[in-house]
Amino acid sequence: MAEFYGSGLVFQWVGTAGTLDMSEYQRGATFNPTGKIDVNTTGAAGYETRMVGVTDFTASYKGLWQSGTAGTAATTMENTLRFGEAGTVYMYPEGTAAGKRKYTLPCISQGPQVNTQYDALTEINIAFVGNGTALYE
Repeated sequence: MAEFYGSGLVFQWVGTAGTLDMSEYQRGATFNPTGKIDVNTTGAAGYETRMVGVTDFTASYKGLWQSGTAGTAATTMENTLRFGEAGTVYMYPEGTAAGKRKYTLPCISQGPQVNTQYDALTEINIAFVGNGTALYE
């Protein structure tokens, strides 16, 4: 599992209900690919050969809830990330400068989990399940 933290991390969600740049309020993000190794030996081969591939992945986001003016930013964020919403997560662990790693992850949102803390500080956690091929650029 890859975990990303720090001020350079950029986390974006582009879905059918809208686009969010959640970088300003982030506390961390994860990318967890799961793999599969299949034996691919045919005929009278003396040795086994294997095929390796990423078969599934999950991603997650941890951050602070956007309060916005009269709560509109928070409502927009919740609506855009509601359970079952399909879209793409873009993660840039070191920022968006040329030559830096970019993850493009087609996902389905599992919906936000909101936890209200002390003095109106509210955190949000969102899990995403893979819905296609993860790209490492």
